[in-house]
Amino acid sequence: MNIITIAVCDRNEHEAGTLQKHLEQLIPGADVRIFDKSEALLRTIQKERNPYKLIFLRMESMGMNGIETAREIRKSDIYVPLIILCGSEKYYKEAFEVFAWQYLLTPVNIKELERAISPLKYLWGSLEERMLYYRYRSRIYTLPHNKVQYISSNLHTVNFHLNDGTVIHCRGKLVEFEEQLEGSSFLRCHQSFFVNMDAVTSMKLDSFSVKGAIVPISRSRIREVQEKYSEYLKKRGKKDITVSL
Repeated sequence: MNIITIAVCDRNEHEAGTLQKHLEQLIPGADVRIFDKSEALLRTIQKERNPYKLIFLRMESMGMNGIETAREIRKSDIYVPLIILCGSEKYYKEAFEVFAWQYLLTPVNIKELERAISPLKYLWGSLEERMLYYRYRSRIYTLPHNKVQYISSNLHTVNFHLNDGTVIHCRGKLVEFEEQLEGSSFLRCHQSFFVNMDAVTSMKLDSFSVKGAIVPISRSRIREVQEKYSEYLKKRGKKDITVSL
């Protein structure tokens, strides 16, 4: 899956910043770009050929108002979801005319935002394979889940161990990846390790084997790990686990 790039056009710096934090919490790894002028947003859309998967337009944006900006966007992209932000219900009719995805009253709280974007998250996830997002030197990169065997950490460095033997490093902690790995094939088996269950070849009481490596299981997690791995195998129609002592 390509990174989810989102544009927010809002001259209210405080509310734009709050919206950005909400979006990054609800969509881990999202690249949220803030614009305080509609003209600047339209220039990037024209230059980069519709780079955004979701656009928020504040009616009081500097320059053209949100509806005028939406009409310009629709000239080149009829499909990108547009969410209109406004302090009143005055522009509901115009929002409908530009095929807005949602119309949210400001200030937007995180629960309302989550309801508005949940169908989009489902659509993005159903159409594209799952990815890991990580930052390196202020840029965001992606890794397909199926290319990562396991993840380890040491001090303040997280290491992604790939199928081809390559190891990619980034600054951070494992806990920072827990939310985006939730519901995936990755299992937290140790304070310093996640293992991709799709890559496991065998399991011992205290470790998993993956291609060319051993991933430890901490003593305190053995029962939980065995249960989750057994459940994973059953869901995929595989034989139950055999633990080597």
